[in-house]
Amino acid sequence: MTQTPAATISWEKTVRDGRPQLQVAYRGRLSGSDLRLHYGFDGWQEPADEVKLNVVEPGLAVTDPLPLSTHISLECVVTDGQKWDNNQNADYRLWIDFEPLDAHMHVNGRNSGDLGVASLHTAMASAGIRHGIVSWVENRALDRLQWLTTGLFPLVWVRPGHTPVKEVRTRLGNGFIGLKLHPTVDDYRPNDRDLDPYLEVAAELGCPVACHSAPGDADPDYIRRLAERFPSVSVILYHTYLGPGEGRRRAAQHVREQPNLYLETSWCSWREVVQLVEETAPERVLFGSDASVDGPHHYCRRPPNVEGQETYNEGLVPLVRALGPEAARRVLGDNARRLFSLNGNSHS
Repeated sequence: MTQTPAATISWEKTVRDGRPQLQVAYRGRLSGSDLRLHYGFDGWQEPADEVKLNVVEPGLAVTDPLPLSTHISLECVVTDGQKWDNNQNADYRLWIDFEPLDAHMHVNGRNSGDLGVASLHTAMASAGIRHGIVSWVENRALDRLQWLTTGLFPLVWVRPGHTPVKEVRTRLGNGFIGLKLHPTVDDYRPNDRDLDPYLEVAAELGCPVACHSAPGDADPDYIRRLAERFPSVSVILYHTYLGPGEGRRRAAQHVREQPNLYLETSWCSWREVVQLVEETAPERVLFGSDASVDGPHHYCRRPPNVEGQETYNEGLVPLVRALGPEAARRVLGDNARRLFSLNGNSHS
């Protein structure tokens, strides 16, 4: 898999006395001999601690191995004693023993603002996420991004009857990894026969289709009918259902009954995600966040943006604990890598 550029904060793996150990590497804007890592675990649970960062070469400082014990994530910032690098007040996160992939993201190309790539990467660093699946209403806005060096993988936004089928085929042959449907924005239903030419291309090329799911035109009932017509195409219900719980229960039922349907969890609380996994199966649920529609603080925004009760960063730690290691790896990354055939295209 292709290595993305070195992150500001990352793990450095070493072997001592035959045992693998993890150190934190810093490649940020601060420098000097007084660098220290200020850190805590599992959502900044007390006590926080500090450890020296040892400069090993210009632009790279590394800690000694850290005692990780049974922790799930490490949260941190860096200081030189006077200045702080805290990722624009969003802090940094590193996951221990696995790396999430966000299956639902948006970026409007290299533009600035909350939906620009710089904002998205700040948000991703705050959540310890280095890879994601992105889309935008204008496909051309994504053309100039270097996908394998940004860790982002694009979907082709399809408007039935407007997006040329030839364009879809070309983009899928040039780095785009699936289709994105948004019936609410583009005013159609997912069971519209005008979608058939695009789904036929997806079936031919083995590409998944991600479809916005919500009340009205994007109801899960309509999405199921699309999946039934194209049983060889993996169809993902983005948001599961962006509405009342009744719709989520119907979406989960459709997934149980229709083998090529999958759920995505953006804007679902961690307890809701656990319930969706229990109602379906760990291999049928994909973590996503809709990043970074809330800008660089998308995963740690205040006030809380997930059902008004929690942030993504707050919810992910108890979610991993509740699911257990194997199911958490599937839901928070491996399922998306498998469906979108990313195991050969990106790397932690």
